[in-house]
Amino acid sequence: MEFVGDIARKTGAPSLLAVEAAKTERAGQIGKSSGLFYVPKVVEFAPDAGVLDFERLRDMSTLLELAVSRDARALELAEKAGRALAVVHDQLILPDEMKEPLPAEWMDAPDENVFIHGDFGCTNLCFHAPSGQLVILDWSTAPLMGRTPTFGSRYFDILWSASYVFRAAPSKRVFNWGAEEIARALLRGYVDGFSGQKLNKLKDYRLQISQLHRKYVRSIARKRPPLSSMAYRCSQALMHARLNRFLRNCEL
Repeated sequence: MEFVGDIARKTGAPSLLAVEAAKTERAGQIGKSSGLFYVPKVVEFAPDAGVLDFERLRDMSTLLELAVSRDARALELAEKAGRALAVVHDQLILPDEMKEPLPAEWMDAPDENVFIHGDFGCTNLCFHAPSGQLVILDWSTAPLMGRTPTFGSRYFDILWSASYVFRAAPSKRVFNWGAEEIARALLRGYVDGFSGQKLNKLKDYRLQISQLHRKYVRSIARKRPPLSSMAYRCSQALMHARLNRFLRNCEL
């Protein structure tokens, strides 16, 4: 992402940018009608140049930044994000040609799959100070999933978001990081937004999200110097254990 004045610019394959533009515009409509969140507008999409320009918002703090600074608004933002995700899963619909399934292990029963956000992590969930709104960024699927999937089990977004809170723990704060509290707020918000229905299949996908967590950690560790990599792997081993314990004991 490149910032040019009041523009946030993304470059890449036109086919992927076209999907992101469509998801962003539809999500913006959902956010406006629900009153739960805001999505920066698409300013211009130039497919021939492979350029997608978004409205740039300033004075924002990510959910991760709020959590690190122990800001009391973090839990409120997490719960609101959960409610917003439930609405997105209920109302986001893309053209058939943009329906690209997740890997088979993340596909649910045919009538239960939904269009997904794809990277619903705590760096894409922001508090916009001037408006007091939840802002949801980056409607392209995470690179770890190949960027292309748009459709699959709602539990992918739900668990990707919850697991992100655990793996985002600063290395020096793994023993004092409120991941469980934030993840529980996200899930509680989703249940509230999902008409109070329980997340009955949450534990069914525990193995899948555990594997993704380990894959993510390996990908980050490979980019670090040996000593830093070792420290990161150790801290993440602890967070991985905490994630699994949280999911085993979670009742929502």
